[in-house]
Amino acid sequence: MATAVQPLDGTYELDRTHSTVQFAVQHLGVSTFRASFGDIEARLTIDGSAAELEARAAVESVSIVEPPEFREHVVRGQDFFAADDHPLITFRSTSVVLDGQGIAVVSGKLTIHGIAREVTARGTLTPPTEDPFRVWRVGLALATTIDRREWGMDWQTPLPDGGDALGWEVEMSAHLELTRMSS
Repeated sequence: MATAVQPLDGTYELDRTHSTVQFAVQHLGVSTFRASFGDIEARLTIDGSAAELEARAAVESVSIVEPPEFREHVVRGQDFFAADDHPLITFRSTSVVLDGQGIAVVSGKLTIHGIAREVTARGTLTPPTEDPFRVWRVGLALATTIDRREWGMDWQTPLPDGGDALGWEVEMSAHLELTRMSS
């Protein structure tokens, strides 16, 4: 039985149910704190050799719930996300390289806390696959590490041994499943 091969070209919208955007940061030097965003959107557009990725996450949708005062500080605090002034984290690509072997390198402007900086994320692209409902899907997994101080998130407190309570480096990852929009 032959299977059809779908060209990668087209516009793909995020399947929010099957996608995650997370961050991870060292906490007290003993563990890695991880959180994710529930309200996310992304669009991948591919036209021949040109590609573009746009994405956003609502800060309010961060998975931190307890304790409430911790959530409030992270979401609204000026030394963290400052969601009242900057409710969205956004990304807009300036370069998308998909090598045909499943490797993806995406560079672009990441805006957090109202500050836009260039970042490069590396990962993999899973080529188009038709699901049982005749919808074409691609997978895009990307990761990068940023220094949160570059985005104005500079909260810190020293530990008794001289270390930092919270790491400066933040690992960011996006595991996106996207569906091809009808022509």
